[in-house]
Amino acid sequence: MMWCYIYRSTKKENCYLYMEHKNDFSTIPEKVMSIFGSPVFVMKVLLDGKRKFVVGTATEIEEKIKTDGFFLQMLKEDDFKV
Repeated sequence: MMWCYIYRSTKKENCYLYMEHKNDFSTIPEKVMSIFGSPVFVMKVLLDGKRKFVVGTATEIEEKIKTDGFFLQMLKEDDFKV
């Protein structure tokens, strides 16, 4: 269980970056940041398994953040269909 900070992209619609440390983009590859644009802070979330995510589970997101330093969520229109 960990806290993560979520940022939205200014270049790609429905694209979000999840990170362990607020405003610390040092673990994000330069290529990802150039595609993502200027990050805009959205919220702080506790990855405790209680909240549902459109892409991935809290455990999957936490694992990705711990191994890669970030989790990149890129939603498609299909992700919003019920």
